[in-house]
This record gives sequence, C-alpha cells and structure tokens, in this order.
Amino acid sequence: MSRNPEDPGCQDPPVKAVVILVRTHSPGNLGAAARCVKNFGASLLLVSPSADRAHGDARAFASGAEDVLEGAAISEDWDGVAAKADLFVALSSLRSRGVRGLPPETTFAALAQELEGGRRVGLVFGSERSGLTTEEVLRCGARLRLPSVPSFPTLNLAQSVAASLAILAERKSSPGEPPLEAPEDRNAPRVRMSPPAPAVLLERFLRALREAMAASGYEKRLSSNAHVDSLDELASLFKRAHPTTREVSLLLGALAALTKAPGTRGTAIGEKLPSLRGSRRAPRRAPIR
Repeated sequence: MSRNPEDPGCQDPPVKAVVILVRTHSPGNLGAAARCVKNFGASLLLVSPSADRAHGDARAFASGAEDVLEGAAISEDWDGVAAKADLFVALSSLRSRGVRGLPPETTFAALAQELEGGRRVGLVFGSERSGLTTEEVLRCGARLRLPSVPSFPTLNLAQSVAASLAILAERKSSPGEPPLEAPEDRNAPRVRMSPPAPAVLLERFLRALREAMAASGYEKRLSSNAHVDSLDELASLFKRAHPTTREVSLLLGALAALTKAPGTRGTAIGEKLPSLRGSRRAPRRAPIR
C-alpha cells in the first residue's frame, strides 16, 4: 500500500545502516535486497558476490533501485569492508551452532541507539545457501537474529533485509522507555562517555592479541583439549565490554610493551615475544564446528 509523501506523519527518517551481503548467489535476491535498501535509505555493500548485478533478474527485482544496485561497492574479501562500519552485526539464526566464543547478542533497540549516536552500523547477511560461516560471524562485533519460530528460523535473503531494516526503522522512530538507571548523584563528577572503538581498531587489537598468544605457546596450551577456540571466548569478552578508542589504544600499547620487553620481563611464560609492529594478519585457523 502506498503512502502520501506529502503527509508529514509519513516522513520516516532513513535508516543510515550499511547492508552487507556476503557471497550472494541469486541475482533476484540481490536486486530485491537493493530495492529494500533504497526503501529505508540505507546503503549497500557486496562481499564476494556470485550473482551478477547486471543480470536481468537482478535489475528486474531492483525495480526502481537500479541506482543502488549499480552503485554498491564490491569487495573481494572481508578485509575490504573493515573500515566501512564502526560495528558489524551478524544476522544469523545460528541453527544448531553453539554460542560459546561467538560475539555477544544484541537487539534492534540497541542498534537504533547506536545509529542515533552517530555510529556506523553494518548489518551482515550471509549466502542464501549456507548463511554466514562461523569465521564470518567471528569477524563481527555482535550478532542478531530475527524473531521467528525455532522450528523454522530462516528467511529468504531479501525478506531478511527488509524485515531487519523495518524493525530498525520502527525502533528509531519509537525508541520506547529508557532503561532503568540508578538515581543521579548530583555531587558526583561529570564524566563524558566516549563512544566504543570502531570495529577496525578493535579487530587490530584482537589480531595482535592472538598473534602474541600464539607466539607464547599459550594458545596451543589453552585450546588443546577444547572444542571451541578459547581465544574466541576472550575476543567475545572484549566485544561485550565495548571498550572506547582510548581504552583499545592503551591495550595495544600495553601489548606492544610486553612483546618488546627484554629477556623474561613482561611475559608470564618466561620467554620474549616477537614485536607486533607492522603485523597485518593473523595465521589462518580452522573454523569452529
């Protein structure tokens, strides 16, 4: 049903989120998702798409959103999108996968607050055939699932994009009651709350932490009898804490100081760790099953 664009009550604010489609297979889904993105004023980014956006089905299902479809940036890998958002959120039902070691679960209301605060939120959707891999979920700072019956939790890709943006738009326009807080202490000093660190900085710290732990032998010792990568559990802790840019910078500085310490100083295992300066990528590791 169409609405009168001249009615002031119908002028909903756009949802300034980034919709990130990973390994999209169907041209029709790609075009339909682009149309949903335009419906809500979001932006579109594609990671390793199998579908050709010039395909006739893609253009037909976009129907009026060809500009969004054609203008979407394409990245061949996950590293190419690291700076495109401050918070990446994995949209996944997880099916039978356990949550141990995965990023913390969030809510649409919390994401609406992030957007209102000026943070760039990336909504990450996996392939129609298999969804997001565990490794892809781990690259995100939070995870979210659409409300559905447990016996059949999966939706079509374009439907998932539309539902997510619609719920987010509703939460932005009707934020509801603020959370219950303790009474304000008028004598307490005023503290300016800093926003959480951007995803690219937190990922840099977690990569450095993993490399340092691997070099120390701690990762192997900790994970030898574990089903889930224990360092992913540590990463989940930092993601739940939402550290600020300054706090992550301090952690990076402390880690760099520990890895540069001469002899046995600054290490818990009695051996010097290599410097992480100039380090770019962590060693590849098997996905969690």
